Amino acid sequence: MTERVLIVDDEEDLRYVYTRQLRGDGYLLDTAADGEEAIEKIRATEYAVILTDMRMPRKDGLAVIAAAREHLPDAEIIVLTGHGSLENALQAFKAGNIFEYLLKPLDDIGVLNTVVARAIERRNLRKHNRELFEQLQRAYEELRQKSEMLVQNEKMSAIGVLAAGVAHELNNPLTAVVGFAQMIAEKLKASRPANWSDTEYERAQQALENLVQGAHRARDIVGSLLRFARATKPDARTLVDINQTLRDAFVFTEHLLLRHGIMLEKRLAPELPPVWGNSARLQHVFTNLLINAQQATPSGGTVRVITERAEQPKGVWVHVEDTGEGIPPEALEQIFEPFYTRKAQGTGLGLSIAKQIIEEHGGEIRVVSELGTGARFSVFLPADDAHTIDPTQRGWLDPP
Repeated sequence: MTERVLIVDDEEDLRYVYTRQLRGDGYLLDTAADGEEAIEKIRATEYAVILTDMRMPRKDGLAVIAAAREHLPDAEIIVLTGHGSLENALQAFKAGNIFEYLLKPLDDIGVLNTVVARAIERRNLRKHNRELFEQLQRAYEELRQKSEMLVQNEKMSAIGVLAAGVAHELNNPLTAVVGFAQMIAEKLKASRPANWSDTEYERAQQALENLVQGAHRARDIVGSLLRFARATKPDARTLVDINQTLRDAFVFTEHLLLRHGIMLEKRLAPELPPVWGNSARLQHVFTNLLINAQQATPSGGTVRVITERAEQPKGVWVHVEDTGEGIPPEALEQIFEPFYTRKAQGTGLGLSIAKQIIEEHGGEIRVVSELGTGARFSVFLPADDAHTIDPTQRGWLDPP
């Protein structure tokens, strides 16, 4: 890239001499006859180096230096003045970061070439160092994000091992509880104890019915734990029933919603096409969305989960809606960024990890919200026989 140099001096002969001297170095050269003309050019053009006199009509060199610092912070400034004094030098250096201060007339005009070349070299070095620092910052952020993601994946694997152990330990006792409760219920129904009143008999039947229902619910939880445990490895992919994955997420979140006085409304479309993926990681996404919805929704509100078939392209939409406070517009732009959080104790990784997981499955996640009306998170996942989304084409899907 050819560097551009601005020469500012009210003496036409000197402008001509400086221009002729520097032309052979291959710079693009502009001139200005006073400070006001120089400031106009500084506002309109990017200069690598500005050579300026100090005393000029209309606006002086101090005004030129101030304008350069405001509009061209990377430009190097060289002061050439015939009114050299300690006071002038101090004023110039106070006005901005001056590269060199030279007195006119120059004993050796060739000094100008050397000083300008050194100024450009320092400018380029500073820009290069800044770019390296920015690259280092980006690399550090990427490393930190990947480290946090790795920790999350390791946690999921550890939870999977624990879940498998707990599920296997509970499975046999639960089977026995269900079997014995059903056997007692059948015997009680066939032969009522003679000394029991009608009320006692009805209470015993109700207690056994509650016991059987509770044991069946516990067995459903064990089944969800086992399904989660089988799929906790990131590369464990199978055909996934999205409705079943959501039901497994409900097992672990519905009680949380009810405890906070929030109704969970489920609208799961039947016969959805299967998705090729990791059910545990998808369950992690939906659980996270449900917990976020609970935290955003006041008591008496509703969290709604909707699934529906997508045809173009073929796949599944999952919508998680809440009637909470909504998300501010400035937060919507950053909500999927790593480490962004509006919670005092949050890590800011939940939604960024959810986005990563969905994109690993060739899908897309997005959110719409208005303050005071709640939020709607929409997840698209391609069906098993559909092509995954080209990452360069993300954003063209419109949720129903």
